[in-house]
Amino acid sequence: MKEYQSKLLLQMHSFRKVKFWKLVPELSPSEHMLINSLCICESGRQNSGKCGSFSEIADLKISDMKGVKVSELARSIHIPMSGVSRMLASLEERGIIERRVDLNDRRNTLVFFTENGFNKAKEYRNVFDKYLDAVFEKFGKDKATQLMTLLEELSDVAKEELDKIPDESCIEVGREGRKDK
Repeated sequence: MKEYQSKLLLQMHSFRKVKFWKLVPELSPSEHMLINSLCICESGRQNSGKCGSFSEIADLKISDMKGVKVSELARSIHIPMSGVSRMLASLEERGIIERRVDLNDRRNTLVFFTENGFNKAKEYRNVFDKYLDAVFEKFGKDKATQLMTLLEELSDVAKEELDKIPDESCIEVGREGRKDK
């Protein structure tokens, strides 16, 4: 591996280790992801019918919430259903969310914010926004924009290169014999 490749991978790993969750210590890192995902899915549904983006969260209204399936939350944060169920139980105990049976399909459970949880999610969002404003102000908005453009291009190229590799030629990993993709 070339030195610049190693440095890039090291920096990407280093950025993943930034503990954003310290901004709201009452939540675990996984609970942060779950609440964020609930906001994103709800805001997107109100605007387009699908999970939305971070920028749409600000427009979220509790009166318009339709609920998000537990399975959808599990998929969006890449955590098994059992782990998501434990997190939801903890958040429900603290009055942040509530679970209801889907009246259209009783096999599904929908997750909603409580009034208290909705207000806390907005509060968390404001804390995070202020933090990001400070980071980007210090880093420089022009540099940040340039970095985002470059990372997007790098991500696209990396995906294109992976798509060229046939699945059969990927290295086997894990005890289950999964193939890396």
